[in-house]
Amino acid sequence: MPRLDRYIIRLIIGPFLFFVLVFTGVIWLSQSLRVIDTVVNAGQSATVFLEFTALLLPQVMSVVLPVAIFAATLFAMNRLFTDSEVVVMFASGRSSLSLLRPVAVVSIGVMLLVLFITAWMMPTAQRELRDRITEIRGDIAAAFLREGAFIHPARGLTVYIREMGRPGEMLGIFVHDVRNPEQVATYTAERAILLQDEIGTRLVMFDGVAQISDGLAEPVMSLLRFDQFSYDLSQFAESGGGRARKPSELFLPRLLTITAAEAGDLRRALGEFRAEAHEALSAPLYVLALPMLAVAFVVSAGFRRQGFAGRVIAAAVTALLLRLLGLAAKSATTSAAALWPTLYLPPLLAIALSLMMLSGIRASFWRKA
Repeated sequence: MPRLDRYIIRLIIGPFLFFVLVFTGVIWLSQSLRVIDTVVNAGQSATVFLEFTALLLPQVMSVVLPVAIFAATLFAMNRLFTDSEVVVMFASGRSSLSLLRPVAVVSIGVMLLVLFITAWMMPTAQRELRDRITEIRGDIAAAFLREGAFIHPARGLTVYIREMGRPGEMLGIFVHDVRNPEQVATYTAERAILLQDEIGTRLVMFDGVAQISDGLAEPVMSLLRFDQFSYDLSQFAESGGGRARKPSELFLPRLLTITAAEAGDLRRALGEFRAEAHEALSAPLYVLALPMLAVAFVVSAGFRRQGFAGRVIAAAVTALLLRLLGLAAKSATTSAAALWPTLYLPPLLAIALSLMMLSGIRASFWRKA
């Protein structure tokens, strides 16, 4: 490999690693907020939260890597122009298209990594993440056995336990159920135990009072004292045994071969599976297309004393528009599976536009200088 190509590759790799670190931190943090409520409400530990955030990493990296390589290439090309190194390259006989060679070397390596992430790591992580979420939502004991905290196993249901007594026993129980506005119920009991058997999961309360309101404009309150009362909790447990897989949890062979009838059995449109499959295959193309676009916009503008901010902004806006076109194509494919080829048009359009802008650029470069 020519020394000049190695020099350009070094200029790209440094900023690329920096952008990967920064973008990953920002996006990973925002994505991890999705699982905080699930972990906290289910009474899980910080270890489970870290496990969940780790499972979000492949999805984050599939977004970060194309953006990072584009930003790094844009930074490197802009630096070459700012330091007038491109002028020396062209004066020595190097063509504008030859600038794509070192960029392509780095981009192809990152593209293969993104393909591995989208084709294998993402569905594996999504499957494990959803299985674990379903598992902890079904862990009634972990959700309820917390003292001194108001917990909400479901919307409209509040449970409070004053303290834990002997193993398996709870003291000072409060249950407020407003899920049915026509029958608002509040249960208080001196103690309770949690029973899990073949019938289901039940909260058995002892020595308590049930207050039930009919929810009318002028509510009528019914007061019932009980020695023992059983409150069914099975409805709040989720079982992952028969859970249907989402398209994002399936691997490419399954996504590409599923039939319309099978999709219907899963209560999903065939387009959802086709869109997911071709999004996984087309996403790596952006890793090659966007850096080429960065080179084309920076180099094609030629040397200008006014500065280089305009071309950088134009490249960023064009890349954003192309990615939005890709998202629109995925949305259209979800509705109509036959539109899957449109997912490949934005990156291919970017590659074609880059080659067109760079072809014959050396001759016009000096006229703009």
